[in-house]
Amino acid sequence: MKIILSAVCLSLVFMAGMAWGEHPGVATSHRDAIQKAMMTHIEEVTEHNANGMYPVFDPDAKTVVQLKLKKFHDSVEIMGRKTPYFVSCADFTAEDGTLYDLDFLVSRKYAVVGTLMHSKNGTHISYEIP
Repeated sequence: MKIILSAVCLSLVFMAGMAWGEHPGVATSHRDAIQKAMMTHIEEVTEHNANGMYPVFDPDAKTVVQLKLKKFHDSVEIMGRKTPYFVSCADFTAEDGTLYDLDFLVSRKYAVVGTLMHSKNGTHISYEIP
């Protein structure tokens, strides 16, 4: 009986990890909903921006840069202990050709609640979500 119970518990832990861990751990249905929320957010912001670009603050340049979506990444993570968010990223390019990797914080209700710069031209930018 202990062996069966242990096997069931181990299976549940494995399945939970598959449903909420990093890709391919986050189930495809969650990843699709997360990236749909990201696309909706990006479309809404770019539609309201006069130049049709996605604005983000570049802390290195100390200015707002205007970006164009290039592609989504497949990875999805869950970050934050106090308030967990789905975190998924996408590549953007600036008018001068600079490549930006932006991370999007997505709530459990599949709404984008924040955008963070993850890297610029391949140089990683650290941040922590408490």
